[in-house]
Amino acid sequence: MAVTGFSIMTVDPLIPSSLWLALAVAGAALLIWYAIRRPAVQGIGRWPAVIGLMTAGLLVVLLILLNPIRVRPIPPPVGKPLLMVLVDSSASMAIHDAADDRTRYRAASETALAIAGSLKDTFDVRVRTFSGTSMAREAGDLLDRNPDGQVTDLGAAIAKNIDPDRPQGQAIVLLSDGGHNAGEFDAVADAVSRAKALDAAIYTRTFGGEGGGLNLAVNLRSTQELAFIDQQVPVDVTVTQHGARGARVDVRLLYEGKEVARRQVDLPAESNDVQFWVSQSKPGAYPYEVRVDPLPGELTQADNAATYLLRVIDQPVHVLMLEGKPYWDAKFLVRTLASVPAVELDSIVRITDGRLMRRTVSRSAKSRSPPTSAPAAGGPIQDERSEQWRIVSDPADLLASAERLRQYQIIVLGRDSEPFLTDAGIANLQNWIAHDGGSLVCYRGSPVAQVNQALSRLLPVRWQPAREARFRPRLTDLGRNLHWFAGAPGSDDGSSLLGLPTLAASEEVDRTKPAATVLATAELPGGGQTPVVVYQQYGTGRAVVIEGAGMWRWVFLPPQFQQRDAVYSELWHSLLRWLTFSDRLLPGQVAVLRSDKVVFDTIEPATAMLILRQQEGAATAPKLELQKDGSSKVVNVVATEMADVPGTFKVNFGKLAEGRYQAWLASGAGPGDVAARTVFDVRTSSQEEREPQARPDRMAWIATQSGGAVLGSDAPSEIARQFQQHMAVSRPPRYERATTWDRPWVLLVLFGLWAASWAIRRSAGLV
Repeated sequence: MAVTGFSIMTVDPLIPSSLWLALAVAGAALLIWYAIRRPAVQGIGRWPAVIGLMTAGLLVVLLILLNPIRVRPIPPPVGKPLLMVLVDSSASMAIHDAADDRTRYRAASETALAIAGSLKDTFDVRVRTFSGTSMAREAGDLLDRNPDGQVTDLGAAIAKNIDPDRPQGQAIVLLSDGGHNAGEFDAVADAVSRAKALDAAIYTRTFGGEGGGLNLAVNLRSTQELAFIDQQVPVDVTVTQHGARGARVDVRLLYEGKEVARRQVDLPAESNDVQFWVSQSKPGAYPYEVRVDPLPGELTQADNAATYLLRVIDQPVHVLMLEGKPYWDAKFLVRTLASVPAVELDSIVRITDGRLMRRTVSRSAKSRSPPTSAPAAGGPIQDERSEQWRIVSDPADLLASAERLRQYQIIVLGRDSEPFLTDAGIANLQNWIAHDGGSLVCYRGSPVAQVNQALSRLLPVRWQPAREARFRPRLTDLGRNLHWFAGAPGSDDGSSLLGLPTLAASEEVDRTKPAATVLATAELPGGGQTPVVVYQQYGTGRAVVIEGAGMWRWVFLPPQFQQRDAVYSELWHSLLRWLTFSDRLLPGQVAVLRSDKVVFDTIEPATAMLILRQQEGAATAPKLELQKDGSSKVVNVVATEMADVPGTFKVNFGKLAEGRYQAWLASGAGPGDVAARTVFDVRTSSQEEREPQARPDRMAWIATQSGGAVLGSDAPSEIARQFQQHMAVSRPPRYERATTWDRPWVLLVLFGLWAASWAIRRSAGLV
């Protein structure tokens, strides 16, 4: 290539180079041959002119066949590339763990100032701070600000600072600790993908470490619990520590701001368990607070407290258990259910035809009366139970009365239950589940040998005969989300089930119904998986199927598995809680109101869900009343019905000031209806303080995925070098290509050469 000024001359032959060379050689040979054989009539003086003109014509043709092209560089767009410098101003940036004992924010601000000062001649530098939203700042004002944002939204910071119309190019410098806590990380991934699509490389630098220093945190196994009057309920607390191993702290239980119990706890491990006992003598919703006293120099006190909500009802949960024959599984399940103080149990076991044993376990009259003295500090009251045994003769009579079924919230069916499940009994059972909100539990697979059509409509699965197989259940993701094993040794992810004795099944689930939800599965001997815990909503109630016989063996574990001896009771206690304390109507209830969380942040709207029993003439938009503790003002809120779930309403109280709030259904429920009331706290968001650790892995991912890089200590020079390399790859120099031969004058010159040669030869009589 030849370079002329700022242009580059190159060729792009119209024919293959070998053919062009052949034509050039052949043309030259013919010209030489023709020149040697000068005709006698042609004078020697004109012959060189003829040969010269013919040679020039051939050269012009060969030059045209070479297709000479002039390449001119296209100048880049006028102006500087854009450089957005984003400085994280959230509360976690106030931590003093940067170099020289600076806060993360100060270190980031000083880096931003260095970038703005060094690159102002190369880039159009703009500086912004961000937390939940981003705001333009003068570089000189950065150091005068305090990082106090209550959330870090990396996705919004990136997405809102990309200019889609920046032909000069653009880049983003992200200076943060990487602690994104504004929703799912998917929003960040989407913003990074958009930045890459618009060729906006992101350069990141992470400030901070693991959050460092000393920290205590309080976590509750369950934030809400159901109990009846005077029932002692455990509040299981886990105190975690970082950097405080061996310290001794006070953990306090408070109600209405007053201390009701205290535990002094040594911290030998990262996770330490504490237990309190609470009870109330009247129905209602009672918020407690568990608080661990801070240690000197503790990093943050935002996670030193947790809220616990106790809902007290004046009637226990009534459970009916029907078993076709005496089984070990039934024996141990009855014992487990009878040990739950909130349960009153009717257990009927068929001994022979016409002879059934009925055992009724309930609270005694003494335990129902108000206590005469307070319990020992933090200790449980022994709930007094009474038992009655009697013989009944007609199994069909147990489900024959729809009115009698309404006494129960849960019915448990064992094996060989055909005598109980008459056509009338199944019809009553169906109505009880669908309209009264009852829960049916088949706890050892199919309750009958042959499921008829009426019973099949209630159940979430269909079975097929199979050889007896043994299996171990494994929770699905949805099953783990229910936290059924949160209190069992091990973990709440279902790993407690590993190593337990296997269960047996002589039938196999053929298929689950479309609306069914699988909570646990098991591996099949031939490969694949089969559902073993499945449930489905049926009207306002639920039907649950638990596969497998032999669960009673979980009570008698070998010595090496003694740490898991609580799994059996934990499973059934959690199942009862899930069936009774859930967002749905129980038999006899008019409304259920549940706040979506016990504690809301001031930066998010407080929300709740309301479920109403549908009644003729009832208003389609129920009203609720909201009141802040200590205020006489009552705010009316209108619930919005969910389009796809009739009778279910979403309640949005909006963003609220810090404090404790009570909400209740304005009409349609009695004043003592605990289910139609809820209590929740609103606190200033402290997630920034609860999760102070820096996330360099996230920041590196953002840089890599966007085409940028992770910056070191010399950020300005690195940005200039990295951006130049990035632009060279993503936006290489552009050139304008123009052919030089397709001009009128070139064609006229060629024609003139040929015409002059022809005229000379013509004048000599050669043509």
